Amino acid sequence: MIESALYAHLIAQTGLTTYLTTYNSVPSVFNQKAPADTDAKWGGVPQYPRVVFYVDLQGDPARIMGGALAVDIQCPEDGTAPEVLEPVVRDLIHGWFFSGSGVTAAAQWKDSRYFTEPTEKVVGCTVTFDLLAFPVLTTAEPDVIARLNAWTAAMDGLYAINYEALPTAAWKPGNGESALYWRLVQEEPAGWIPDTFQTIWRTAIVRGHIFAQDNQTAAKVARQLITGLYADKRLFRTGEAPVMVNRRNSADLTADPLRTGQLTVEATYGVIVLPANPNVFNHLNYKGEIAHGD
Repeated sequence: MIESALYAHLIAQTGLTTYLTTYNSVPSVFNQKAPADTDAKWGGVPQYPRVVFYVDLQGDPARIMGGALAVDIQCPEDGTAPEVLEPVVRDLIHGWFFSGSGVTAAAQWKDSRYFTEPTEKVVGCTVTFDLLAFPVLTTAEPDVIARLNAWTAAMDGLYAINYEALPTAAWKPGNGESALYWRLVQEEPAGWIPDTFQTIWRTAIVRGHIFAQDNQTAAKVARQLITGLYADKRLFRTGEAPVMVNRRNSADLTADPLRTGQLTVEATYGVIVLPANPNVFNHLNYKGEIAHGD
């Protein structure tokens, strides 16, 4: 899924590749497994330092999809130390978004552990990252997530994840650009609008995950979003009920943008529970005379 984007990203980074050996004239970055030592494509060059990464995406009850990324940095005992490469690899992956085959995932550094393989005369470091994916989420009509995504995408420098593509397959917020992911948390009775025999009123609790280059930028984006929702009041879509977004919205800038989300938006809308009767006479034909009074 995201392996191709990660691979292309790593082999394009001269800050990393200057330390690596080559395989078939390409920087030695491998997915899952490095080629055998006897492989002719090594071309007689030293087989270390090299990088091998492993992606494991799996189900996550809260997000539908998550997982882990492990990157092994392997160095010769008498060559470049893994301590030199570890911060380089960590900086090239932590906070980055990788997209492929309809999946977008963000990487967050978890830990780094050094190891030694005496029989191979190899030393190294395993750098582990948490992966959190951003599945496409939709709701029943009216689709609150789709409305918020479309509204967000109209803002300059702000990308709605899974509604529009990020600028590149491997991307990190910066240069005035940020990203946002909307996620439905709960749907409940509105309470403040009385239900009728035909219409019930519901409130969707939606979390917004803001990804920016720093906390100051995230705070600015959060204020822009909340102010914009209050100003616009309703999100419209032809043929569907309007969604009201100006009752109670808040931001918690201390929240984890990956797992929790900094924004909470209450979106209220009406749902018709008594459909129109389809057996309605639309055309009446009458034969005979119509009596008129004097």
